[in-house]
Amino acid sequence: SPARAAQPVSCTLPPAVATMPPKKKADQQVEAPAAKKTAAAASAIAANASKITTSAKAIAAGKADMIERTPTPRKPRAESGLVLVHWNVGGLNGLLNGKNADERKALLSALVEAEKPDVLAISEHKLQQKNVAAAEAALLGLLPGYTAHWAVCTAKNGYSGVVCLVRSGVEVSSVSLDAVESINEGRTVSIEFPDCHAVAAYVPNAGQDLKRLDYRIDTWEPAMRSYLQTLQASGKPVVLFGDLNVAHLDADIWNVTAKHVPKSAGCTPRERAAFGALLASGPFVDCFRQLWPDASGAFSYWSTRSGNQLLNRGLRLDYAVASASLAAPGAALSLHDCAYLAEYAPNGDHAPSLVALARTAAA
Repeated sequence: SPARAAQPVSCTLPPAVATMPPKKKADQQVEAPAAKKTAAAASAIAANASKITTSAKAIAAGKADMIERTPTPRKPRAESGLVLVHWNVGGLNGLLNGKNADERKALLSALVEAEKPDVLAISEHKLQQKNVAAAEAALLGLLPGYTAHWAVCTAKNGYSGVVCLVRSGVEVSSVSLDAVESINEGRTVSIEFPDCHAVAAYVPNAGQDLKRLDYRIDTWEPAMRSYLQTLQASGKPVVLFGDLNVAHLDADIWNVTAKHVPKSAGCTPRERAAFGALLASGPFVDCFRQLWPDASGAFSYWSTRSGNQLLNRGLRLDYAVASASLAAPGAALSLHDCAYLAEYAPNGDHAPSLVALARTAAA
């Protein structure tokens, strides 16, 4: 067939979808200039995020096609409910102080301004305990109106870690840190609300050469299933959300037929089967698939080394998993929305993920 004409290298991102109902006139009149500034900064960054990478070169040469993403339109925010957002940032110090810190902080501020999460979970913060106070001051200076709860890895410096920011005014019954498996890697923050439990997690990666695969399957996965079952047995539904480091279905892997995929961390048959076992153990539901069972091209991670976000060549590694009761018709607390917010990760790596629950007013 004739060669395709070369196309200019660019990063075309999906338009941001409205997540809130239309503002009343009074709200429009008092919109903060700072919110406009951060939103504009985020848009400018996203529009200029192209990188000269393998994928960019392929696009320029006309030798690659974009993987199409099934439209998954957002719902307006529920009048009453709980919004949980997770983002693996690959090092909080880099976000706050790295060479692209201004751009990354603008994107984070824009995310929080747009979604107003009740809980913002940031995973793989990589901080040591001695650095938490300074990072918290900087983070809350950027995102005022939140209280931070830190799970810190003490087994290894500069590794793992989860922090949950809880919005002021949100009623919290209790908080537990690193309660799954006693390896002291700062893997979970568990928050009990009056009507549910939320567990923010950064699940151990099987690692290079799959060195931690046996630990992941034989120790971590049973411990997580047992922990979630115990929480659910308390009488409240459970939401597990975060970087679960697994691509469950074929549709969650852009190149699922490639020979190396079954030998790659997060894509091995054992890890994928373990996620199915997790769902069956609750029973629990994969919130995104509950709402969009046939969606394709809906990924949460893209290799930055290859610039794969330019072609949407990704994996779905970030999830919200919820008690099946939250998906039942007429539930007092129910699954409302679930989304991957790729517009906040224009350079690839992990995108923020969101799950929203709606509360039904008592009769």
